[in-house]
Amino acid sequence: MGALRNALQRFRRGLPKMDFMNHKHEDCANFDNGTCKFWHFTNLDPKGQACPHFKPKNKNENHEK
Repeated sequence: MGALRNALQRFRRGLPKMDFMNHKHEDCANFDNGTCKFWHFTNLDPKGQACPHFKPKNKNENHEK
């Protein structure tokens, strides 16, 4: 039983985080004027759901605007 529990814990730790689902493209540091710098996609909707490589913008960048 302990081996099964350990295997399940390792599996859960290996799953990607789903935090990005709570954010939008416009909140990502990789998003610039409709373009994703990470994936090099263009014409993205700023209000659309962020991708798994979401990286939050620095707080200083938000205050400068």
